[in-house]
Amino acid sequence: MAKRKKNEPEAPAGPPDLFDLLTPPTEEGRYDREIALPVDAPPFVPYGATLPPLEAADRPRPSADDSHLAGGGEPTADQPPSDEVCPPDDTMERIRQDGLKCTACELYKTRTHFVLGEGPVPADLVFIGEAPGADEDATGRPFVGRAGQHLDKILAAAGFRREEVYICNILKDRPPDNRTPTLEEMRACTPLLRRQLALLRPKLLALLGNTAVKYVIGPDAPGITKIHGRWFTSIFGIPCMPMYHPSYLLRNQSRAVGSPNWEMWQDIQALKKRYDEIRRG
Repeated sequence: MAKRKKNEPEAPAGPPDLFDLLTPPTEEGRYDREIALPVDAPPFVPYGATLPPLEAADRPRPSADDSHLAGGGEPTADQPPSDEVCPPDDTMERIRQDGLKCTACELYKTRTHFVLGEGPVPADLVFIGEAPGADEDATGRPFVGRAGQHLDKILAAAGFRREEVYICNILKDRPPDNRTPTLEEMRACTPLLRRQLALLRPKLLALLGNTAVKYVIGPDAPGITKIHGRWFTSIFGIPCMPMYHPSYLLRNQSRAVGSPNWEMWQDIQALKKRYDEIRRG
């Protein structure tokens, strides 16, 4: 162990390799894990109950383009994914095999691996990103690159174990050069995602990044900087929280109060609070 130089201050308490990434130390140099939730943190709402109404300015407007996702009609919180979207004997492996044979878009021609997702089945909480990146395409696993490693640290700091949540993307194949998925590509993958959700039966969704937010809440949803950390009803009828994508946090290193990393720490705590309440029943 390296000796501390004379007059050199002691290292701050807590694991800086994990927690320091998410919040700055106190004035005394301590890493205070008991950061209060925002005063307007939403109350717990049981799965299947109607969520509190949004303010008019933040309420996404219905779009005719959402009909291919909602399964017909306007989705509500008491309409979870139906067994009708998948066979009674459906499994994740069957979904994977169907995905490997899918030619609904052109991405199957350029992929290395099909990336379905990973985690327990069923799962109370599902994280949804937009698409696999280069590392995910190389390994066949979601969120394993730098962004995924940062997500792992965020989850661990909040008290989650990665193996207790399900993690996936809307797209199952990597778009060339990591470009933003097109609407047509996301529509092509939606049947697979609906089948996943029907098997997973999640009570909460965490939407990572603006693309996932605009697709799962609706194209008229405000930008993620305005609605992150709030609860919405997704087009799948499942309560969802928009959150910053970890790749965005890596590009914005500041941990000052009000910075994206600071806001993410507030949001992940609010998500963990509701998750724990659900788990306690």
